[in-house]
Amino acid sequence: MVNKNAVGVRIASLRKREGFSQAEFSALLNVSPQAVSKWETGVCLPDIETLLNLSWIFKTTVNNILEGDDYIGEAAGMDRGLMFLNKILICPECRKKLKLKKTCDNRFSYECENRHEFYVIDGVLDFGTREIPGEQWSLSYRNYEEYLHEHYWSRNPNYDRGLNEADIIWDKLKELRPKVILDIACGTGQGIKRQIERINWPATIIMADLSHRILKWNKVYYRSECRNPYVDMVYLACDGANLPVMSECVDVVFSNAGYESMQAKMMEGFCEAYRVVKSGGCTIYTKSVIEGYGNENSRKWMELLLSSIEESEAGMWKEQFVDVDQWVEHCKSTGFTKNVFSKVYGELPVPDTDVFPFENEMAQWMASYVFVSSKP
Repeated sequence: MVNKNAVGVRIASLRKREGFSQAEFSALLNVSPQAVSKWETGVCLPDIETLLNLSWIFKTTVNNILEGDDYIGEAAGMDRGLMFLNKILICPECRKKLKLKKTCDNRFSYECENRHEFYVIDGVLDFGTREIPGEQWSLSYRNYEEYLHEHYWSRNPNYDRGLNEADIIWDKLKELRPKVILDIACGTGQGIKRQIERINWPATIIMADLSHRILKWNKVYYRSECRNPYVDMVYLACDGANLPVMSECVDVVFSNAGYESMQAKMMEGFCEAYRVVKSGGCTIYTKSVIEGYGNENSRKWMELLLSSIEESEAGMWKEQFVDVDQWVEHCKSTGFTKNVFSKVYGELPVPDTDVFPFENEMAQWMASYVFVSSKP
């Protein structure tokens, strides 16, 4: 028989270890403070769903909460994120299963049967990826202080000219309650950050980006500044066009302009999203589009942009110039048979000039949509 008093003592001890007052803890679990008090004084036990949430938040097992039998991996120095990755990783070179190991110098790595080995460095699993030629994304910020400036700097007002895209995305996430979310080409995580604080179910978010340096700072930031006990964060420095994860292993692939940031590899990344998302799952993402090739405003913007860039970049941009109907056809050809979209805002009016007005964020003039593309 379960000893309610002993369970109460363990819950109280674990709550205090995580730094929550009873009031804070009750709000997190969406129960009354009286309910938490009754658990901790042995009057009653949490229900099954609450026990599962407690085990996730405390990073322990239901067994440990009820019986005191602590056999979780952290006792061996492995955090839950590393153990989770051990279930889903494949080698990007030979596609064989990667297995977690502890090296002789007490580091962690993942190795396949062909001896391809990848190390966890500063909490990030590093696959040694590099930028597209000509890009310097990893050097965008010289230090962590400059990285933080990106998080606290007011964003470009051109992106706030329509509906709140974060709310549109949240409505879908809340409906799906995905357990595993992969943020492809995540950058500093500006999109997923606006969702993390709202998640109130156990979830693992995989932040995938080619820059180990940015992900290293992401790990510091999301652990200290944007922490949600329901959310586990894991970090992969990898190529979004060759994701080192098994097929059909994530519930949602998320992208806040991530596909577009992959530039020439955008469609490869989109195809990878289709591969890794489970049947019945989806990718939720923002996408910049033109109003249409027959639209005079769109036509003038495209002419201005193409006249301002090197000829070598023109092909990539021409692939980006799609309207909603054309993009939906791309989605269907990839395998996403159901595609729902919401317009966030339309194009900016074209300026009365022969000079393209933007040096950075070149697509900010375009219309923006939130798409949900579902896999059958």
